[in-house]
Amino acid sequence: LQAVVEIISKHTSDALELLSRQHSQMRVFVYQNQIALDYLLAEEGGICGKF
Repeated sequence: LQAVVEIISKHTSDALELLSRQHSQMRVFVYQNQIALDYLLAEEGGICGKF
């Protein structure tokens, strides 16, 4: 039983580590997209200039 608990704990830990890395990568991606959109919209007067 202890071995099963250790295996499940290891798999859970690995999954949480992967989710954490993916979350960090997604945050960078979203930030980069926001910068690009701000740059593109600034050329046209910002978000208010689009509508």
